[in-house]
Amino acid sequence: MDFAHYTDDPVRLAVELVNTFGWVSRTEHLETEDDLSRLLDDSAGVWRDDFPPPRADDLPPVRSLRDDLKAVFEAPDATSAAEQINRLLARHKATPSLSTHGQSPHLHFECEDGSLTDWLAVVTAMGLATVIADEGFDRLGVCRSPDCGDVYVDTSRNRSRRHCSDTCRNRENVAAHRERRRAGA
Repeated sequence: MDFAHYTDDPVRLAVELVNTFGWVSRTEHLETEDDLSRLLDDSAGVWRDDFPPPRADDLPPVRSLRDDLKAVFEAPDATSAAEQINRLLARHKATPSLSTHGQSPHLHFECEDGSLTDWLAVVTAMGLATVIADEGFDRLGVCRSPDCGDVYVDTSRNRSRRHCSDTCRNRENVAAHRERRRAGA
């Protein structure tokens, strides 16, 4: 069965949504309706037109969803991550349906009359569920940089990614290099 429409864009959206908060600095980046709209414009991809338009009262539940999605990435194992995803899907009224828009029939799980948060929750949870089911729980990660805390999905061949970005990876490598030089001096 092909759930490809629940991988790339929904997974990127999940990562970008979780990373709208500075987990170490406690900095909020999802402050306004425009911030939420920009997140959807930049990260929802082919799903953008399916989402209800953002409203100011969507911000608190979307921020709460962000915390719930972060818990999936921080889960200690696949069972805990699955439990969190299943709670999200149940809470946000995931409803399987066969859709015939587009080139061929395919499955959707979003509740037709759901809120923006319901749509975001179901689409992103299904994306993460597909990654875990197809590629394994170890593909989800939290940046190992102590100054970061952002999440990522490891798409490397050898499952070796440990940082959310090249910036964090390079910063950590430089710090380790400097520490080795200090220790050797």
